[in-house]
Amino acid sequence: MKKKLYEEIVLFYGAIKWLILSTIIGIIVGIGVTVFLKLLHISINLTSKFEYYYLLLPFALFITALIIEKITPEAKGHGTEKVIEAIHKRSGKINPLVVPIKLIGTIITISAGGSAGKEGPSAQIGAGLASIFADIFKLDDRDRKKTCNMRNKCWICIGIWYPNCRSYFWYRSFNCREYVL
Repeated sequence: MKKKLYEEIVLFYGAIKWLILSTIIGIIVGIGVTVFLKLLHISINLTSKFEYYYLLLPFALFITALIIEKITPEAKGHGTEKVIEAIHKRSGKINPLVVPIKLIGTIITISAGGSAGKEGPSAQIGAGLASIFADIFKLDDRDRKKTCNMRNKCWICIGIWYPNCRSYFWYRSFNCREYVL
């Protein structure tokens, strides 16, 4: 009887813990990705007012490559593959400088006419914010990986606006045994 009561308390504690953490991470990632998308929209509107804005593309790509190469090489690439690499090789640890560098580099590239998507950078920005959150609250490696997983769910909800995804991902997160403790 005591063992069953103990298990129920542990399960309840785990559910409450991850409900609170996922809510906070969702808010942080939501605000971060929304700011990124709004800034991207504003920059595209500004540059598209000029008839020959695409002539800035070589300079924009040079500046972006220089910034990324000199400050944070971790911000290279599409974004999603770096998040997966961080989860598997570094327990979700991402350099905090990746967030502003990826944001600036993507905005410069896309607004100058470069062919790039917003989903990969959104994933990397969200993962960076979740990693900063994990650093602030000193989460262990296991919990850090879980926060990155929740971050994936948050950016999908915000970045591509899939209907009903919040409830589905909440259901999936709390039905998985890995989120209990």
